[in-house]
Amino acid sequence: MTLLGRFTVTSAVLAIVLAVALGAFVSSQVTKAALNEAAATTVQAADSLLTPYLVKGDFVHPLWPARIQHLTSLLRPHLIEHGIKQVRLWSRDAIIVYSNNPEHIGLGLMTPPEVWEALRGRPVAVISANRQALNVFAPVRLVGVSEPSGVYEVTLSPAPLLAHIHAARIRAWAYVLGGILLIYGALVGLVYRASRTMVQQQTFLQSAFEGIIQALAAAIDAKDAYTGNHSAEVSRHAEATARVLRLPAKDIDAVRIAGYLHDLGKIGIPDQILRKAGPLDPVEQEKLCSHSIIGYRILRPIPVDERIKLAVLHNHERWDGGGYPDGLIGNQIPIHARILMVADAYEAMTSSRPYRQAIPPIEAVAQLRREAGSQFDPDVVEAFIRTLHLDGQAHPAPRAVSGRLYRHPSRVP
Repeated sequence: MTLLGRFTVTSAVLAIVLAVALGAFVSSQVTKAALNEAAATTVQAADSLLTPYLVKGDFVHPLWPARIQHLTSLLRPHLIEHGIKQVRLWSRDAIIVYSNNPEHIGLGLMTPPEVWEALRGRPVAVISANRQALNVFAPVRLVGVSEPSGVYEVTLSPAPLLAHIHAARIRAWAYVLGGILLIYGALVGLVYRASRTMVQQQTFLQSAFEGIIQALAAAIDAKDAYTGNHSAEVSRHAEATARVLRLPAKDIDAVRIAGYLHDLGKIGIPDQILRKAGPLDPVEQEKLCSHSIIGYRILRPIPVDERIKLAVLHNHERWDGGGYPDGLIGNQIPIHARILMVADAYEAMTSSRPYRQAIPPIEAVAQLRREAGSQFDPDVVEAFIRTLHLDGQAHPAPRAVSGRLYRHPSRVP
């Protein structure tokens, strides 16, 4: 997934989480504000309707019937007008001293915690669990008395408040979601533009890097006029083989680039050795074999994939351990180097050199199979042979160079 894709998905998930969390918080605050407003409104109504007619003695013990009747007559006209279902007065001892439902008077019912909250001077509004009632508890403050004398408990229909809360929640969610979407869209737009710029720069740098690699490979091949575009062909074969082996994309890319650079170290090999028409003596052969180490040393300080560097270093290691420079054996040899070994050998066998004539592709394939398990990784050999059909060139014509001398086959490639 691209950087933009990862950002889009990740930020979308975070935006959803943030929207849910923020929406839930705002929704709870809306509900809380609505309940506080209901409590304040109810307190104001109770203070104007009932408080002027109450005295401190009303909260000492349950009221007498005559007093109850008097207060009820005062309240009755306002009950329907304000949608009030029930009014109770609680004493400081949590005893119901008045109720428009006389059966409750004098009872010490299970005291709601809101009664104690109201006695501390704070009005509280709660909606019942079944959402059938809105209960408001408010302190009764009489003239000349510093602390609450008791508590109003007013029960109303919650329908108007619930409708108000529902509408307010919808608006709150709309604002939250709209804001999150605007911020998310702005961020995605900014990242998209930055990502496009980054991709363009990366594409340019990648193209420049590829150009430098190919130019370097051409310079390497130019040291030996008889090898032609050897490095490019090795790269092509190696990449195709890596695909047959189903290596990850980064490994395929590493093999392809290493194919261009596998002979990089030959820059440090004298031309008279590279172009010698006869067999190499032991000193010359040792010098030629050092090109793997030279190539690795050239690449070591450069910030390229380590797999490329190791492929350049080990692409002359043999499966049986008889190769160079480290004598690695079997799977100790990096897979990238094993692929290059086969691709390089095939390309060398099917191309003419000053010291030998090219052989037909079918003979080169037979030679690869004979050496599988000794010089080459058998699995890589079979994968490579499959590419000769997959890339549409099962029998490519050798690039023969007529009239040249041929070197002894025992020479190290």
